[in-house]
Amino acid sequence: MTCKRVIQTLPPKGISAFKASLELVELYRKAGDLKLANQVLDTLLEQDLKSPQKYSVIRQKGINAYRQRNYIQALEYFHEAQLIAEQQDDLRLIGKSANDLANVYQALGDLDTALTLFLRSYQLAKQLNDTHRQAITLNNLGNVSRDINQLDDAILSFRQAHVLHQQAGDITKANHSLLSLGEVFLKKRQLEKAQTLIHDLVAPLNESGAHAQVSRAYLLLAEIAIAQNNTEQAAHWLNAQKRTRQLIQSSNIDQRALLIEAKLKQLEGEHDAAQVILKQGLSAHNQQNSQLTELFYIALIQSQQQTERYRDAIDTLQNYNNMLKSSRSQSESLYQFRLKKANVFNTTTASQNHYWFIAFVCFAFFGGVLITVVYFKSKTVKLSFSGDGEVASNENIAHLDDYQSRVLMVEIMTLALNIWEHSSGRTRIELAEQSKVWKVNIDDGRLRVRTFERYLSTKTLPKKPRWRNIISTANHVIEQCDTDYPQLKELQNKVSKLEKIALNCG
Repeated sequence: MTCKRVIQTLPPKGISAFKASLELVELYRKAGDLKLANQVLDTLLEQDLKSPQKYSVIRQKGINAYRQRNYIQALEYFHEAQLIAEQQDDLRLIGKSANDLANVYQALGDLDTALTLFLRSYQLAKQLNDTHRQAITLNNLGNVSRDINQLDDAILSFRQAHVLHQQAGDITKANHSLLSLGEVFLKKRQLEKAQTLIHDLVAPLNESGAHAQVSRAYLLLAEIAIAQNNTEQAAHWLNAQKRTRQLIQSSNIDQRALLIEAKLKQLEGEHDAAQVILKQGLSAHNQQNSQLTELFYIALIQSQQQTERYRDAIDTLQNYNNMLKSSRSQSESLYQFRLKKANVFNTTTASQNHYWFIAFVCFAFFGGVLITVVYFKSKTVKLSFSGDGEVASNENIAHLDDYQSRVLMVEIMTLALNIWEHSSGRTRIELAEQSKVWKVNIDDGRLRVRTFERYLSTKTLPKKPRWRNIISTANHVIEQCDTDYPQLKELQNKVSKLEKIALNCG
């Protein structure tokens, strides 16, 4: 209310009043009153704002929509803000918009797009020598890389972010990056390394009063203890987390804490208590589609099966399916949003008629070419018969440059990578290094296997693919993988097929 009174004393439509209004929006948002925050923003939009001011207001509308989990609307606002930034050719605002859009795509589960946008934001921050923005974006890059299981990239990002925060003297954020690094070590099952790093952070985090980060550290230590089957230590860290959580002024339920507590109960054999906690977590999560929500569903179904509550398990599966249907609907909305922004639906009738005319001309031309090809093909086939009526022996032999052979090569590479990642938990970078047939590059401090990745799509596959590298890579995966892995036989068959084609080609 004090901020509101201050605004009333300021000259209307002045710069001071505008800044104070944005501060009021931030206060409303922190209080959880997004309706009042949007009312202030709508009032500002009624004024004759300059482009930078309009950018700020629309961006704030996007942030509010994001907080309400209305992600498609958030994309609309952030995209509009991005257009203003590009019209002004303001690299700082363009970078900020890329970061905003990336956060939404990450929430929608489109992690590849999020990764691309975060990289763009990072490059712009680097171009502007904005180390603060670089560090923030590197943390975001680390989070996405962790979620898509590119753990080596995540480690590099968090380490770089830590260095930049240290150079800026922001020890709290530097420790935050180290905490994220410890979480990646946990995901890589390097438990002792993760435990040492996180445990050493608890004291400095407590001293700086970073209670939220201390709470997170305790949860990670509890998760490590559960992975080590140490229930006593896990309970100790969970109790420490609950005490720390009381120091944080927040009414939100800590979903991750509930999940870890449920895991502990399951490990202790208390499945009834675990199921109560998991149901509480799902109820509080409001059907939001996320990796965390999926973990809740999976844990609950497993617990219900172990206690032979099959009817409950079926009901939980149905709820899980409903959430996935909702996710597909959201994906369709995202697709429609992209079409709209590409102006696919804004074609006029006149231009449509123009395109139909062009299509007709092209059809007529290619039809004529096709008829000519068929005619000469039939003449060639007749000539290919020998005197006793046999067809030339090489007529049906596949070649390495045939489309089907190229598709086969891509199938082998993608299948081999899929088996490698799921059976070993390791990354494509480790596969490239260990198979010893692919070059690993360092691009801006990040490990990259660009040549390897070109073999994962027919669109990017080189004109003259190195089929020996493909076979060597697949054979390395076959040697390293358990013989009873479900897709291993399929991979072996595809490799044999490619070997035969290569042998026939000489």
